[in-house]
Amino acid sequence: MKHIKKYKLTLLLVLLGTFVSCNDFLEVEDLDELDITTVFKTEEDLTLALNNLYLTLPILDLEDNLYSEEPDQAYVVPYFWTDDAIHRNISGPGTNASEFNWQATTRALRSFYRYHNIADINFFLEALPDAEFATESNRERFAAEARFFRAWIYESMAFAYGDVPLLTNTILPSEQPSQAPRQEVFGFVISELDEIGDMLPESYDGEDIGRITKGAVLALKARAYLNAIGWASDKSAMYAGAEAACESIINSGVYAMVDGIAGFEEQFTSASDLVSPETVLATMYVPEFRTHRYARQIALRGTWRGTSGTLTNQRRSGYTSDFIEEVQTINGLFPKDDPSYDPANPWVDRDPRLTVSVVLPGDILPATSGINDTYEFQPHPNIVPSTDDIDGVNNPTGYGFKKYLDYSLAVLNNGDVDLKLIRYSEVLLMYAEALAGRGEDGSALIYLNMVRNRVGMPSYTAANLPNVTRGTTGDDMIDAILLERRYEFAGEGPQRWFDIWRYKLGDQVITSVYGIPQSETEPGDLIGPKYSGGNSTLFERIWSDNYYLLPIWQTFRDANPNLDQNQGY
Repeated sequence: MKHIKKYKLTLLLVLLGTFVSCNDFLEVEDLDELDITTVFKTEEDLTLALNNLYLTLPILDLEDNLYSEEPDQAYVVPYFWTDDAIHRNISGPGTNASEFNWQATTRALRSFYRYHNIADINFFLEALPDAEFATESNRERFAAEARFFRAWIYESMAFAYGDVPLLTNTILPSEQPSQAPRQEVFGFVISELDEIGDMLPESYDGEDIGRITKGAVLALKARAYLNAIGWASDKSAMYAGAEAACESIINSGVYAMVDGIAGFEEQFTSASDLVSPETVLATMYVPEFRTHRYARQIALRGTWRGTSGTLTNQRRSGYTSDFIEEVQTINGLFPKDDPSYDPANPWVDRDPRLTVSVVLPGDILPATSGINDTYEFQPHPNIVPSTDDIDGVNNPTGYGFKKYLDYSLAVLNNGDVDLKLIRYSEVLLMYAEALAGRGEDGSALIYLNMVRNRVGMPSYTAANLPNVTRGTTGDDMIDAILLERRYEFAGEGPQRWFDIWRYKLGDQVITSVYGIPQSETEPGDLIGPKYSGGNSTLFERIWSDNYYLLPIWQTFRDANPNLDQNQGY
């Protein structure tokens, strides 16, 4: 049986890697005879331990693992903290924090506080210098990979929580560190990424494909710089840092977008795993060992559930009407501004990414009766009543998640598609944003249009940028770039959360959530009444500016009284 064995050193949980190269570097080997006094001594030991650190990358999940000793970072959860999506909440209010009734005991808000991973990484780095290496050049690369994971975690924590303890070495169980200033943590992240970039190759081949590359380091650096826009005093320096990092990636020639809407859709299937030139960084999934349950979580009640149908019992995530109605037509206009828009046939002639990202009313899907049978998804309670009725315990808006949904899985709990953490299109849009932030709108437009044109959307010109009125930064070019990010990354990660938080858009965009129109004849009705978040008052959300920092989970503060709580909690 493939598994990970765990060992404790004092009170720190130290995960010893149980991976060994075979078909790829995440193939698993059972190590029953390991002893803490004999491991971390050789290059083989450190190879296994390093491979285990790849588990610190986030997984494709809608919630953290309530019953896990070390809950995985649920990468999609922050998407429910935006204007684009909502979750009906699994196992009670607060699990996904969709309702914005945030408290220090809201479990979902702890997902980025990851000192168990920091302990593993620091222990690994302390053991590295004294280990015997047959290939000495690997020692530096191993250190760089481990430091990347640490930088990833600290960047996430600083963005989510602000001031956090900065630990770069293992500590005694009795130590209770205080928080370091956010600026200090950010400076550490940037300095680490600066130092390790040249220690890593631009690409790998053979069994090492999927390891951390120089491109991943630069992409994380660009994210870090842009995510600091919301609080940094020198915003120009943040844009400049992101611009330089993205420029290096682009000039490397290593990455490219795959052509067409088919190329876009492919990024969320196993056809893109390990081979797509669009993947800058991904979490790799190993069948029967590191799989995801995402397909189960987003599959609709009336759809095929695999051979073990009872596993498909969630179905509670949905896009908001605000998002659906702001996806442009193929003419590059908002539906409300396009005379050709037909509310009776609202899904035709729209941005092609809409139908790749969203399960829409009227879609024909595999039915529960069999993978070869079909049925029409219809969430409207008055039209062909079905198990997908929005008034039931179902998708709360009538617009379902679709990326990474794979009905060909025998069990929808065992998805094995790689989660694309950073795609090349994000690098291009970060570059555009950095250029726009420095006043170089003409150059920014080139890279913005590259992403649009890939899927057949028309180019913008300086004179026809979209008129964004809800959620505006005050800069037309940056508004257009953030709008494009909404279309490009819908339902796949935290990008929209990043954008709202760093540009302080919360009071403009976080409002009550609505779903499908109440009209029985016009599923794209833009002016009539709509159903409210599954006909529930739970999603009458009220924004508070203290949400720009998450609360330190109360359990962590109980264990360490030196942790100060963020204001408002």
